[in-house]
Amino acid sequence: MKFSKAKIFFYSCLGFVVGVAISSFINIPFWLVFSFGAVSFLLIVIMWKNQKARVLGFCILFAAGGILRFQASIPVSDNSLIQQYNGQETTFIGLISSEPDTRKSHVKLTIDVKQGLEGLPEKITGKVLVNTYLFPEYHYGDLLKITCQLQAPEPITDDDSGRVFNYDKYLTRFDIYSLCYRPYIEFIAADQGNVIMSTLLNIKTKFVQAVQLALPEPQASFLGGLILGAKKAIPDDLMESFNRTGTTHIVALSGYNITIIAILILNLCKHLWISRKGAFWVSLFAITFFVLITGAQASIVRAGIMGMLVLLATQLGRMSRITNTLVLAAVVMLLINPKVLVFDAGFQLSFLATIGLVYVSPIIEKVFKWVPAVLEIRASLVATLSATLMTLPLIIFQFGRLSLVAPLVNVLILPAIPVSMGLGFITGILSLIWLPLGQVFGWIVWTILSYIIFIVESFAKLDFASFELGVVSWVWLVVGYGLLIIILFSQKIIFRVFKS
Repeated sequence: MKFSKAKIFFYSCLGFVVGVAISSFINIPFWLVFSFGAVSFLLIVIMWKNQKARVLGFCILFAAGGILRFQASIPVSDNSLIQQYNGQETTFIGLISSEPDTRKSHVKLTIDVKQGLEGLPEKITGKVLVNTYLFPEYHYGDLLKITCQLQAPEPITDDDSGRVFNYDKYLTRFDIYSLCYRPYIEFIAADQGNVIMSTLLNIKTKFVQAVQLALPEPQASFLGGLILGAKKAIPDDLMESFNRTGTTHIVALSGYNITIIAILILNLCKHLWISRKGAFWVSLFAITFFVLITGAQASIVRAGIMGMLVLLATQLGRMSRITNTLVLAAVVMLLINPKVLVFDAGFQLSFLATIGLVYVSPIIEKVFKWVPAVLEIRASLVATLSATLMTLPLIIFQFGRLSLVAPLVNVLILPAIPVSMGLGFITGILSLIWLPLGQVFGWIVWTILSYIIFIVESFAKLDFASFELGVVSWVWLVVGYGLLIIILFSQKIIFRVFKS
C-alpha cells in the first residue's frame, strides 16, 4: 500500500496526539524518549526507500515530540515558583489575569503572581486561585497585595454518589497549583492587564447589564448564558432543569454548543437563499463575534475553532482534507496546552461533537430522510443526534448522569437557539443605544426564550427524564466507543478516514 502525503501527515499528527495522551498517564523517562528518537531516525534515514518503515519512523518521532511537549508543560521544583510554598502563610503581589468567577457566596480570582514579599523571593512566578468575598469587587487587571495560607489542590469526593472530581488535575490545565482561602487583600492599582482583553471584558459587562435591563428574569439570565456563557446568574432550579434534560451545553458556549450552532446557522442561511460561500462567511463571522464578545477566553477560543472546523468541513468536501484539518487543529491546540487532552472535559466534548457532526451525521441523515426539511427540522435533528451520540459515552463517564429526554428536547429547542441568539444580540445593542427601544424589541426575544424554558422545564418534571448513575467504570467508556467504532466501520466511515 502506497501512502499519500495527506496520509503521512495524518498519521504523523496522530502520533503526536498519542504521545501527549501516553505522557498524560505515564511518566516516561528521558532516556526512553531519546531511544524513540533514535529508532525513528533509523527508520526514516536508513530505511528511507521502505515507505512503510519511513511512515512508522515519522509516527514514532512525532509521538516522542508529544511526550516531550507534555513533560515540558509540567513545572520543575524551583523556589521561584509560588506552589513551592504551599502549606505556608505567604504574602505576594499579583495581577488578576482573567475575568473574576462570581458565585452566589464568593468570588474566584485567578492571580498571576508578580512579586514575593515577607520571606518569599522577590522574583517569583506562578498562578494562585484565590477564593474571596463578594465585596469589595475586583476586576480583571487589578494589582493586589495578598496574604494567605497557600494550599495544594486535592481531588474532591461527592459524599452522595461517591464520584471523585480530580480538582487538582482540572486546575493544572490553567497552570494553577496553589489555592488561597480567606485572604487578606490590599488593592494597589487598576487597569494593569492587557488592554485588548480589558476592553473586551468591559464590553461584555456592559452588554450583560443592558440585557438585564431589557428583559425580566429568568429570561435575562438565560440569554446572558446563551450568548455570553454568563450562566452564574441563572436560577438554580432552571439550571437543574437544564441538567435533567441534557441541555446544559446551550448555556455554556462550549464546543459542543458552538459546533451545533455553526451547522444550524449555516443551514438557516441556505434556507434564506444565501449562497454556500456566503453562508460560510456569515457563519464564520457569527462565531468570531461570539468569541470576541465573551472575552476571547482560551476555552471559548477552542470552542470557536471547533465550530469553524465544522464550517470548513462543509466547504472542503473531501474526507482526507477534513480529517487532516481536524487532526492539525488538535496538534496546534495541544502544542499550546497539552494538558487539555486528558484533563479538560470541554476540550474532549468539543472534538467529539465535531467528529460526530462531520462523520456520523451522514449515517444519521440516511435514517431520517423521512423527516421534513422545512424550517431546518431535519438538519436540527441530524446535528443534535450526531453530536449527542458521539459524546454520550463520555458524558455518562464524566458526569454519571443519563438524560433519556435529551435528544427530543434538543430537537425541539435547537432550531430556536440561533434565532434567540441573533435577536438577543440586537436587543442588547439597542438597549445600549436607547433602553426603551431595546425593551420593546426584547419582547420578541422574551417570547422565544420563554418557549425554550417551557420545553426544558416541562420535560425536566418527568420522573424518567434523568437518572443518576453514580461512579461509572472506564470499561463502559471503552465499550461505548467500541460500539461506535464498529458502527463507523460497518458504514465504511473509518475506512474512508484512514484510506482517503
